[in-house]
Amino acid sequence: MRERFRLKSAILVIAGLSISCSMAMAQEPQPDPILSREQFLSYAAGAVVAGMYCGKLELNADFFLGYEYATGVYPPLDPNFRPEMARVEKDAKSDLDSYCKLARLMFYKGNKPKPLAAPLLVDKE
Repeated sequence: MRERFRLKSAILVIAGLSISCSMAMAQEPQPDPILSREQFLSYAAGAVVAGMYCGKLELNADFFLGYEYATGVYPPLDPNFRPEMARVEKDAKSDLDSYCKLARLMFYKGNKPKPLAAPLLVDKE
């Protein structure tokens, strides 16, 4: 009888701990997804073009430096960056107003709750 009581107590303790742990994990903010190298290069090309053609925006140097520091990827030295930037620039020039609106939606750091892709653009100072 005593062993049954201990077994039931142990099961209840384990169940209680697992519930409290899962509740604690659910309350923690989930980290933003990490960009792959290809995604970052594509997004960086889009942000650079927006910085060149969308008057009130500039690159978020803190994000670029942080990504470079964490991954070692530096877009200007990557062989895939320049062709991607040329492609994005050509697309942007065909409809600059729409491109700037889309770039702000995708990359602008000040969006609430956050930009759709990555916080690559900030207001010019």
